[in-house]
Amino acid sequence: MESLLPPDPYKALGVPRDADIALIKKTFRKLALSCHPDKVADESLKQRKQEEFHKINQAYELIGDEASRQRYD
Repeated sequence: MESLLPPDPYKALGVPRDADIALIKKTFRKLALSCHPDKVADESLKQRKQEEFHKINQAYELIGDEASRQRYD
């Protein structure tokens, strides 16, 4: 059975493991804007961007604040 969690939230967001919360938040916001399904005009890309958006959201939920990041790590 495939896990619903991203394999590595740091990799999903493209940040190093020692990144601070500010960098994680900044990177997440950039990625969220670039792959938000509502921002994609091309219907053929919409599904893929929606999946990417879902992955980065899950990753951010895991490491986006100190408490959840400590539980994850």
